[in-house]
Amino acid sequence: MAHIVCITGGLTGIFNASMALVEQLVAAGHEVTYASPADWRAAVEAQGIPYVQLETWVMQPSEPPMSRWQKLWQLRSRQKKAVDGLGVNNFAQKMRSLSPDLLLIDMEMHPHIIAAVEAGLTVGLLCQFLSVWHRPNLPPIHTSTVPGEGWRGSRWGIELSWLRHGWQKWQAGQRESWRRAGCDRISVLRCYARQIGYSYRPLHWRASGWRQWLVPYPHTDALSILCLNASELDFPHSPHPTMHYVGPMVQPQRPQLQVNEQTHRQVMDFLAHRTSTQSLARSLIYCSCSTFVKSNEHFLRAVIAAVAAQPEWELVLGLGGQLSPQTLGELPPRVHAFDWVPQMLLLQYADCAIHNGGINSLNECLYHGVPMLIYSLKRYDQDGNAARAAYHGLGITGDIEQDDAEKIEAYLQQLLSDRKYRQRAAAMSDRVRAYAKEERAAKAVASLLGSSDYRQEASQYVAL
Repeated sequence: MAHIVCITGGLTGIFNASMALVEQLVAAGHEVTYASPADWRAAVEAQGIPYVQLETWVMQPSEPPMSRWQKLWQLRSRQKKAVDGLGVNNFAQKMRSLSPDLLLIDMEMHPHIIAAVEAGLTVGLLCQFLSVWHRPNLPPIHTSTVPGEGWRGSRWGIELSWLRHGWQKWQAGQRESWRRAGCDRISVLRCYARQIGYSYRPLHWRASGWRQWLVPYPHTDALSILCLNASELDFPHSPHPTMHYVGPMVQPQRPQLQVNEQTHRQVMDFLAHRTSTQSLARSLIYCSCSTFVKSNEHFLRAVIAAVAAQPEWELVLGLGGQLSPQTLGELPPRVHAFDWVPQMLLLQYADCAIHNGGINSLNECLYHGVPMLIYSLKRYDQDGNAARAAYHGLGITGDIEQDDAEKIEAYLQQLLSDRKYRQRAAAMSDRVRAYAKEERAAKAVASLLGSSDYRQEASQYVAL
């Protein structure tokens, strides 16, 4: 079988998803090595996978205060420093030394993708987003637009959303280019492409932001994408030819190193107490907070008040390491808060879950068939994920700025009393679990490895 190197950056979400993918590929008989600029060694080697530490990757370097004239005068040295900070000077050499048959790289690690393709290595991209390509009747993933609902959901409304997205990304790129005087993210990528003799074309909103949600996206359509999601969760559409949906990547027994022994014991004791006493009759609500940004304290207090008003409900709060339980003060009975929790374990017992619309939380809820109350923080793809979950009847979307405890209580009551939500979540759970049983990921990888002209097409990479 093949030797595959899986490469991701430092975000917890795609790390967890990629480790589930690695597990499936190993089960299919492949040899897999994991590599990252983040320090995932302990977590990776704990699962018996060889690990390679990459150089630190700085996407946007910080600079000391200086006038615009100084920035322009020192442009060459500033750009050299920025390119060095990408952490790819020895990347291609290190990858060649591993003799891989295929590199699977996080699609947001643009310098590493450029280096690998220029080195003639076979590359596939890993995508956490449900959809990134501009497709007919498919709104951009960052919007709450639902096809067929109102003018925004009409054909022309959706097209306007894509045009607006492209225009806004182009404007933002121009502002950054002016502000950073040649050391913005796109300019640094261009500089690196020139340095290694890589052909490129100018990035503009018509070419990227209008046709592709992820900006910058300096990759040709010849590079195949493994989407770590189920196509059934998206709005109905015809997927882009490069998108291979391989199903949600979920590890039911994944180790959670952030959860210390004391917390794990407390959670286990809590669950054991529930099953041995009448508290099992209470509905268990699990609230997951973002691991990426600090949670909204006002919102969390409203959730706590909503649960406290119902004696038949019990709440577990996982604060994602961004907020201390002590910040919330004295908690009412039946409410339990922790820095980190074993999420996959709790979801086995939860009657419903509250989260911010992150794709990993959404997929893990679906894996266990748990209905969701989604409060988007309006970041990245959260609005789009929430809209898609509501469209399929898997949960309810709320407004984190407007909803008070009474409104949250009403939503939770609806989720817990209307059996349709649980039934739809269970049906979707069956569909997403089928991806692993059908070995979709292994088959997609086999198609990449078996494509005789794949390497030749990838070498035609059109950058920037």
